[in-house]
Amino acid sequence: MFSVVVHTPDVVGDRMAGPGIRAWHLAAELARHFPTKLIAKREGTAPEDVTLISHGSSEARKAMQEASVLVGQPARGFRKRHPGQRIVYDLFDPTVLELRELYGLRPSARQRVHLAAEWLRLSIALMRADLLVCAAKKQREFYEQLQSSDTRWIEVPFGIDLADTRGCAKPQDNLVVWGGGVWEWLDPATAVEAIVRLNHDGLRANLLFLGRSRPNRDLIDRRRDDRFDKLLQRGEGHVSANDEWVPYRERLSWLRAGKIAIMLHRRTAEAEYSIRTRLFDAIAAGIPVIASAGGFAADLVEREGLGIVVPPGDAVAVAEAIRRLLTDDEFRSACVESLERIRPRFAWDVVTRPLVSAIKEWQT
Repeated sequence: MFSVVVHTPDVVGDRMAGPGIRAWHLAAELARHFPTKLIAKREGTAPEDVTLISHGSSEARKAMQEASVLVGQPARGFRKRHPGQRIVYDLFDPTVLELRELYGLRPSARQRVHLAAEWLRLSIALMRADLLVCAAKKQREFYEQLQSSDTRWIEVPFGIDLADTRGCAKPQDNLVVWGGGVWEWLDPATAVEAIVRLNHDGLRANLLFLGRSRPNRDLIDRRRDDRFDKLLQRGEGHVSANDEWVPYRERLSWLRAGKIAIMLHRRTAEAEYSIRTRLFDAIAAGIPVIASAGGFAADLVEREGLGIVVPPGDAVAVAEAIRRLLTDDEFRSACVESLERIRPRFAWDVVTRPLVSAIKEWQT
């Protein structure tokens, strides 16, 4: 029987980061058309609209062996199991570029081995895939520099669950929300500096980080926690953070408590080829965005009028962007209208159509 397996090395359940969220929704949409199973690390309650199998189980190994099509990111153990099987590599997350920023200029021996392994997995994916998936045109341009084959590409951006997009609750006064993680390639320090600057200038504003930890417990870095504690202290009482990663079903409620969603990054190669998955939460919640220039998110914010794009690392520009969105009601309302206008374009059943069509071709 024709069947599909979606695979992710990340966590799926109550609390999820971008890779887990994406794998879950890909599996849910594919399940509308084909028998589909999702292999992931389970955390808490499993989604009801997918068949979730835990990593490392005999059931997972059997599902991957029997599947007609495998869909997932390059990862350890994710490979074809027999000649007639098709494999789709999802390259929406530029992992090799993230690791370069994570490990810095002087990686340890273990970190160098990890980075080399990820480059090898990416090279194998580019060479052996039956179908390659990117999230934006610019990502494809990056990968094609490394590619020697003529494998077919499709574009599947991140998506939005329209069932989650209820009307916005009344926001708290002058609250700015940082919706995702605080990884090394991002720039939370500039957001903190901008908030402190505004309060010194007499405009009361607060910044909330939705979660300081991450849902995948295997990847928690205590050194990052120590650095983040120091960052919170620099906020002079105007910056706070939830200790735990916000549950997936609660994230939009938290966002709607704010007037602005902020996502800042440093000037890196990762920034140019990322898509910033938390942008799509802001679109779902209808919250105007402040984004650093560079990459898919900034291009979309600027082109569609979803908020304000600022130069990377410029705390003065960030402060002025926050000031405008907090004080210019007409401008903020225009941004909200634009967010609501483009929202249907990124519904999961819309963005996954190219993937569904490609797999249907194989089925027939």
